[in-house]
Amino acid sequence: MSAGKSLLRIFNTRDAYVLIVGNIIGIGIFTTTGYISQFVNDTGTLIFLWLLGGFLAFCGGLTYAELASRIPNAGGDFHYLSRAFHPLLGFLFGWSALLVTYTGSIAVISVGFGYYFINFLPYEIQIFSLTIPVIGLKLTSIRIFAIVITLIFTFINHKGVRKGLQWQGILTFSSIFVLLAYILIGFSSPKGEWANMYPLLPDKISFSMLSRIGVALIGVYFTYSGWTVLAYVAGEVKDPNYAIPRATLLGVITVVIFYVLINFVYILALPLVEMRNIVDIGYVAFENLCGGGLTAVFTVMILIAVTSTLNSTILSGARIYYAMSREGLFFKRFGRLHKEFDTPSQALWLQFGWTVILILSGSFNQLLTYTVFVMVVFGALSGIGLFILRRKQIQQEKPYLAWGYPVTPIIYILITCWIMINTFMDQPQETLAGIILVSSGIPFYYYFRKKVTKE
Repeated sequence: MSAGKSLLRIFNTRDAYVLIVGNIIGIGIFTTTGYISQFVNDTGTLIFLWLLGGFLAFCGGLTYAELASRIPNAGGDFHYLSRAFHPLLGFLFGWSALLVTYTGSIAVISVGFGYYFINFLPYEIQIFSLTIPVIGLKLTSIRIFAIVITLIFTFINHKGVRKGLQWQGILTFSSIFVLLAYILIGFSSPKGEWANMYPLLPDKISFSMLSRIGVALIGVYFTYSGWTVLAYVAGEVKDPNYAIPRATLLGVITVVIFYVLINFVYILALPLVEMRNIVDIGYVAFENLCGGGLTAVFTVMILIAVTSTLNSTILSGARIYYAMSREGLFFKRFGRLHKEFDTPSQALWLQFGWTVILILSGSFNQLLTYTVFVMVVFGALSGIGLFILRRKQIQQEKPYLAWGYPVTPIIYILITCWIMINTFMDQPQETLAGIILVSSGIPFYYYFRKKVTKE
């Protein structure tokens, strides 16, 4: 294990709530419904999917609350999988987080920020493009602003956890205000059509319909997936047995209410058949209800929501590589804390560097697609790991016991397995590529394990 100080317990219950809400709320709610609507034929099923996603997040939140209070160390799934199954599995989770899932998410979020931000700039800047000699990477204005915003929030979190939390509090409550304003404006618009609610229910329930719902849940799952964020900073939470489960449940309930109401706004704005494959569904719905005059207002709303998610993702992701290093499964320097700020600054800058490469290469969308299946697999395995950790009686202190155990963790596992099966059936090539990508970390695991043994 790397020598050095341990992370300070600085998060209280309010901080934890702010972090989980801020990590869930992002650009996804303004884009995912357009993807989901292509798999459903009635508004009742659409709303059911968002409620089901919220129920999944609720059950998953309870499961992760016990996992995090049972092993309250920064790094989350890395520790759960290592202790429940084998250190190799924990390492592969961290390996995938560094290569794609966390750095790729940061890249996608920051590029989304750049895409909306350039709308405020002159056309000449919007179309700027420069190809870097020799390596051939294209530097566009969108990518430049994506790198800049990632740099800013990495630096903020480098300067101290409290600074990151202060910004997260501002951004999260701003995001809540944004969602609330969007809902109030949408419901008060005279252009809303309640007739768009029809058809309300499906004609019949068939196997093909259930299969389509399983595929649609992929988008819902990732829009809600920020419920796990507290698991990665558990080592910095005060009184984790109380704060983690309370913040998780309150955070998930808050987001579910907002997400369901926003989807009702979409339904008021346009019929279900017209939503299909519309990526910027939030923008289109807003324009239909309010006209084009408030476009700039909506763009600012998006930017606030995006930066909230970006900050919390940067903050939590670096803790995974930090935890790997502390366990001797990664380079030692990334397991050290900054002497002045007590932050895993080396891990933060490693994360930033790889994110920049993904932004410039433009390959992160493909990488994320490849690892969709793998991310769900790790989530399901962590749920199963709870049963194993209980049986082994592995805990660092008296843990919070998941409400509804064993029913709630089983529901979480079953739904994630349902998503896995449908993802594999719908995207077999991408899922196999994701497995290969994550498996590439196996030789590195044995390299670091051998290195630790020699020391």
